[in-house]
Amino acid sequence: MIKKEISIIPLFAMPVMSVMLDLDLEKLIEFVLQNKNENFEGCVFSNKGGWHSKELSKSTHEEFLKLKEQITDQLQRYHSEVFVNMKFKGNMTASLREIWAGVNEKHHYNDWHVHPFSTLSGVYYIKHDGSPENGVISFKHPEQNIVCPDMHWPLELIEVNNEISAGIVDFLPKAGKLLIFPSWLQHKVEANLKDSVRISISFNSTLSPEIA
Repeated sequence: MIKKEISIIPLFAMPVMSVMLDLDLEKLIEFVLQNKNENFEGCVFSNKGGWHSKELSKSTHEEFLKLKEQITDQLQRYHSEVFVNMKFKGNMTASLREIWAGVNEKHHYNDWHVHPFSTLSGVYYIKHDGSPENGVISFKHPEQNIVCPDMHWPLELIEVNNEISAGIVDFLPKAGKLLIFPSWLQHKVEANLKDSVRISISFNSTLSPEIA
């Protein structure tokens, strides 16, 4: 009997990388709160309430520099594993394009958005109590019809969706956790329903030719 070759290809996949980093979170919290005190007005983008810092790339804070280095290493790892079959015009390296901090107190949240003009984006949680009430990050399936699942699935037969069939997938943050995802993947951060503050550092990245 001739064996039939079967291949299943995950077309248009949207991988999200999750990894714990070993950094001094107290020093990073102090760094962010000091920036907040010095630039209290901040910026407004997708944030509804809360504080969004200005660009932090030029900061020379020691622990922040360590964070940037570890983020860059993980970005390179994501590119080498996820985009392994892509062909580029020469050797490329991942580099941070911009990086900023966010402080969200009770009832503050971020609405649905993407990150234009970048390849990969991400967030590093420096203060989060690990509970859903402190705010989860949600990712929306890029095919809008899946967000209305009754168009394709007999809902009465499904107990739990997976990351392919779900219209929205939630990730529960944890202090010290880094998430990296495609910049075109829609996401939001649910409201902080607790009195404890949520603090994170987010970033955008792009590819650039490797300098010999």
